Amino acid sequence: MKKRLLFLFAISVSLLAGAQTQYAWVQKAMYGGPARHRSTGLTIGNRGYMGLGHTNSTFDVLYQDWWEYDPGSDTWTQKANFGGGLRYHTAGFVVGNAAYVGTGRAPSSVLMADFWKYDALTNQWTQIPNFPGTARRGAVGFAINGKGYVGTGSYYADFYEYNPATNSWTPKASLPAGGRISAVGFTIGNKGYVGTGDDGGPSNDMWEYDPVTNIWTPRAPLPGLARMEAGGFELMGKGYIGTGDNFSSGTNYQDFWCFDPVTNSWVQVADFAGAARRYLTCFTIGSRAYAGLGTSGTNYRDLWEFGSVSGVEETPAIKIINVYPNPVEERALLEFPAELRNGELLVIDMQGKLVRTIAGIQSSSYAFHREGLPAGVYFLQVLENGTSIANSKIVLK
Repeated sequence: MKKRLLFLFAISVSLLAGAQTQYAWVQKAMYGGPARHRSTGLTIGNRGYMGLGHTNSTFDVLYQDWWEYDPGSDTWTQKANFGGGLRYHTAGFVVGNAAYVGTGRAPSSVLMADFWKYDALTNQWTQIPNFPGTARRGAVGFAINGKGYVGTGSYYADFYEYNPATNSWTPKASLPAGGRISAVGFTIGNKGYVGTGDDGGPSNDMWEYDPVTNIWTPRAPLPGLARMEAGGFELMGKGYIGTGDNFSSGTNYQDFWCFDPVTNSWVQVADFAGAARRYLTCFTIGSRAYAGLGTSGTNYRDLWEFGSVSGVEETPAIKIINVYPNPVEERALLEFPAELRNGELLVIDMQGKLVRTIAGIQSSSYAFHREGLPAGVYFLQVLENGTSIANSKIVLK
């Protein structure tokens, strides 16, 4: 029995971690607010969030609304408006149950440096200290080990670290490639990544940031067309970049590419299934990524789900494990989609190795203890009587 389970999960991890030819796009419920672009997208727990942005046809219309997406019911719920008012082209990151959003452009094209914390539990925005760099728009943000990182934008290259524990910012190494705007940024494991963008023209470079050494390292460039104003996300330990255009309001793209940090290589995946566009807004929940909004001259409000079309997670019965908090220091509460009678929890590392098995779970939740597991990204999978019923991802600081 044990050998059978190990074999099952070796297959599952392989599918979850990335047989790219098996990934596809599926359309989901339309965004809850009006169509727009230069919006912000983030993930808190097992919910996605999108908001802010603008349209600029006859008149420039800015937004401050904030919407929550539930992938289980495929529905949108409007939440409290962004605390900083009307805004677009902001940067953001998530630490625990809070999203941090700031900078960007306000009415009358005023560039901003303020930053705001959104608490998903209380549905409230609270202002934090201003971003210490020059006011800007089109910056990128990502989080590593409980700290946020924001930089680039408005053709700057500087980066800053925000520590929620001290509520303070610290300057970090600038991006060596120089200033840019409208790049893509995300986190894979314990490293940050920034790629593409407008550095005086479309670019295809990719950079990896190590917060321990405070060093940027060049990685393999995107093999597709150089681009700016693209969309991107992390999914199952790999990075994805696609859409965008060759210059602002130029030729819009639909292609998507997957970056593997282990092999430092790219492979092309399924084209974005919506219309070709720039300023695609993205977030990731568990083993699925979500992308939508943006513009090609026409503003969009569609939403698309990206994930594997083979393996356990395509099965309708497979649900998401809610992990709180995530990232995790020592303990986390795992909430399962149903009451377990004979449950088994598997913890699998990024190399597909089964590092922990917890059997005999008889509850709808479980108090997970780190117990010496090293920092990194792990996959969680829950079985009921040997059948996989839920999965998710957990980040250990």
